[in-house]
Amino acid sequence: MYLQNPHATDLSAQIEAWMAKQPEAEYCWLLDGSQLEAPDRRWLQRHATPWQSAFEGGPMAELADQGILLWSGNLPSQSWWPEWLALTSGRPQLSVIECRDGLPSSDFWHWLSQLGTEDGTSLVLRFADTHTLANALPLLNEEQQALVSSHIARWGWVGRDGNWEAYAFQPAQPTATPWPPLLFNDEQYEQLMQRAHPDMLVPVLQHFEVELPELSPAALYQRLDGLSAALREYGIEDTPSQALFTSIAFEQGDDFHEHPEWQTHWPQTRTGKPLTQILVEKNENL
Repeated sequence: MYLQNPHATDLSAQIEAWMAKQPEAEYCWLLDGSQLEAPDRRWLQRHATPWQSAFEGGPMAELADQGILLWSGNLPSQSWWPEWLALTSGRPQLSVIECRDGLPSSDFWHWLSQLGTEDGTSLVLRFADTHTLANALPLLNEEQQALVSSHIARWGWVGRDGNWEAYAFQPAQPTATPWPPLLFNDEQYEQLMQRAHPDMLVPVLQHFEVELPELSPAALYQRLDGLSAALREYGIEDTPSQALFTSIAFEQGDDFHEHPEWQTHWPQTRTGKPLTQILVEKNENL
């Protein structure tokens, strides 16, 4: 389940208006190939113009069409595009870059996908997933922004509410190669995980069979984002307790944890004691 609304009815017009601000620029369309099902690939092979793998010729070339697929040009003006836009509605997989000086090379895409942390952890940054993209771009530091800006002037994507969103990079002087690895410090990484937590919470709730409220996907994300902040505040990290806390919020209201009868529990959860255990012990003592 993606916390992503269906596309706005005028999304194609929004994209064209965004591109019209720089009509002479070169644009590149990105699609997250890992989200494509077999029927999607067959449809693209039959109807779409040929795509290029972002990692072609690089260390991640073996991903092929499971990686990032690229198109250049003005896709909304092509006959296959409206149907494809309808088929992919509700998926966080479409973005567009305004190129600074020609299409970025596979080396650039590989650099951007390899995220390191201060503790030595290596991660793949799936930036073609627009949820990851929207979470990560604002966290880039000044130097990282400058490196991206040497290739990309603007980056637009379908936001969670189904409308077009965009991020503009300030012009930067070309940087000598080799570039330093893309490294997030502890604060950047913590913020990235916080932004991603509502999406990560959904499969947890599904595993524990927590009934989700009848909200739009974007509205559900906002609600889970608020509850995620409360989970962090109370130090609730184990997934059974996170599911329990969230299910109580769905039943009693998102501010239930502020009520007086709950205040004796939070000092315990902050020391690492699971909320599930606390409530079991409470019921045994009744």
